[in-house]
Amino acid sequence: MCPPGTELSRITWIGTCRNPGDGKDYVVSYNDCCGKSSCGRCFCNRNEGDLPMYVPPKNNDTNWCQGTASNVYHSTIAAVVGVAVEG
Repeated sequence: MCPPGTELSRITWIGTCRNPGDGKDYVVSYNDCCGKSSCGRCFCNRNEGDLPMYVPPKNNDTNWCQGTASNVYHSTIAAVVGVAVEG
């Protein structure tokens, strides 16, 4: 759930993460929480592997808050959707 005062973006992106405990890959859905500025107490910005905007899958500056009441980014939540299968 998003923090109070924020709204869950309807736009999501997905990725896979390997769990070293069981060796399985899991599909993870990421959603931004929008509408309220960050608290500013910490700087939680990871830029490892970040590429320019013309490589969207590798750019972390995309604003996924379009379509909400406010396009101000606050935070991101993640949910495990299921086990990834090769196809």
